[in-house]
Amino acid sequence: MTECVECGADVTLHDSLEAGEIVDCTTCGAELEVLETNPPVLDVAPELEEDWGE
Repeated sequence: MTECVECGADVTLHDSLEAGEIVDCTTCGAELEVLETNPPVLDVAPELEEDWGE
């Protein structure tokens, strides 16, 4: 378990967590990216941008 960087609520993580994975905060709904797995480090997931075929 770790803390949401948006609202501070506890975020429950599963055992097979991988770096780069996106998890959701069940309290505020924020999408969080796993930066490190041991110990777990989360940050706000980057917004996906349209490339418009470029």
